[in-house]
Amino acid sequence: MNPARRWPGVALFWSLSLAYFALGTVLVLRYNIFEPDAPNRVANAGFALQSRDPHLSAIGFVWNPLPSLVEIPLVWLSQLPALSLLKSAGLAGVVQSALFMSGAALMVRRIAFDLGVPALWRRIAVGAFALHPMIALYGASGLSEAAQMFCLLWCVRFLMRWCATRWVGDLAWAGIALGVGYLARYEVIPAAAAAAGLVAVLTWRRSAREVRWSATAIDVVIVAFPVVTAFFVWAVTGWIINDEFFATLSSQYGNSSQVAGRLARGTGDAGAQWPVVAARLFGMQPLTGVAVAAAVVVAATRRRAVPLIPVVVFGATLAFAAVAQHQSMTFGWFRFYLLAIPLVICVGLACWQTQTATRAVAAALVTASVVVAIPVTTPLIVDQDIAYGQLEAGLVSLVDPLAHPPGEDPARRRLISERRLAQWFDAKNLPEGSVLMDTFLTWGIWLSSEHPKQFVITSDYDFVAALNRPWDFGIRYIVVTNPERNVPDAINRRYPTLWADGADIAAVTLSADGPTPDEMFRVYRTTGRPVAPPSATIRQAGG
Repeated sequence: MNPARRWPGVALFWSLSLAYFALGTVLVLRYNIFEPDAPNRVANAGFALQSRDPHLSAIGFVWNPLPSLVEIPLVWLSQLPALSLLKSAGLAGVVQSALFMSGAALMVRRIAFDLGVPALWRRIAVGAFALHPMIALYGASGLSEAAQMFCLLWCVRFLMRWCATRWVGDLAWAGIALGVGYLARYEVIPAAAAAAGLVAVLTWRRSAREVRWSATAIDVVIVAFPVVTAFFVWAVTGWIINDEFFATLSSQYGNSSQVAGRLARGTGDAGAQWPVVAARLFGMQPLTGVAVAAAVVVAATRRRAVPLIPVVVFGATLAFAAVAQHQSMTFGWFRFYLLAIPLVICVGLACWQTQTATRAVAAALVTASVVVAIPVTTPLIVDQDIAYGQLEAGLVSLVDPLAHPPGEDPARRRLISERRLAQWFDAKNLPEGSVLMDTFLTWGIWLSSEHPKQFVITSDYDFVAALNRPWDFGIRYIVVTNPERNVPDAINRRYPTLWADGADIAAVTLSADGPTPDEMFRVYRTTGRPVAPPSATIRQAGG
């Protein structure tokens, strides 16, 4: 690579990484604003390193592993006193998302270079992406959207190159990007299917009649093989270790179970109507429809497939998000439409290679991404009817503290009780393996504790045995979550009356609320072997 291109790119990457990390650190440490899934992934990484039974599979199989895998080295560094907040405050997740989102901005820059976009417009395009408020917010969030964004931009870049060069190596890199992306989020599957379909169509149209079938099959295999391999390896590994192929769908702790539970309690975003879905997509990037139309027109009139690539790759995942929210298959988070931002910018860049008239469309799209999209999206971030999400909800109290007092706002009270419970346990200087808890909802206690080995947690090899016979395993305390407010965890399923009456094995010692005033946790002190031990046993407690 030309050094004149390399060093500005390096500077851009590290500048954005530091900026996103600084934003996330301020939100977490100063305002206690974060999306709970982010430190949860850090806890998963911690389970693999600092639990009583450290092992890689302790990261769990409900969520894709890439974010937690990236965070494992950072959690290891948290053993240094100066870096302890990487674990206890979940800042390892902020580092992870900041690096991936900065890499995504760098990928936008590389796409512009590949397409021969002039320096001024290249910088505007990168700025339109990197400075978009939702990109900055989720680059600072610690979530997996940044990793997904990076991988799909990586795929788009090399598919664009392949369209121009027909070099099989570019197609292979696009496939590798999709395979890595699947390890970040399941929603990469629609993008992978759409990309494979596009490759099949383009190869079929470009190949000589006598080799069409073989050439098409080979190209589809090249682009699809990495993601198919990642799909099956992850599924089979989960089945071998956890008896579940797709834990996010079948597990008591998975996305499907959580969505169903919230809908049953009337706290979910049930069946978002199409106008709401459209409003969220428009609010994220109001030029999405214009960009799609422009890509189709340019592709049809100039006979160039490059503008269609971002529409196909990003659009497939956006369409899946829209349908899933409408059908109540997933939560209605605003962040699921983030991919509309690079879609518009990449279409604008892709139109640059054509004639002068089309370049005007490209310039308009890129410019409007700054002067239209950013001003439209920014005020909507605190509109919970549109920007529905747990991270966005925390920002409302910053904008309107009188109507949403920070001390009372549930979005600003997350993990407060868990930190206090961790301090309570730490002060007791308990021996290893003294506290039993299912980390489905108590991961925050483990993450905040300075003595994580005092807990027997879901991923420990002896968790099931200790759950069935706590009196034989030196368990002094059991942490129970409110089964009426949450999906019942392994402890509630093993002892259905434990929350109500101690199930003849423990007596309540301490109680704590959650983000809302509702009682969330109870700490029970064990009272020894019951007179009549429960006949049922738990054989498998997934993590």
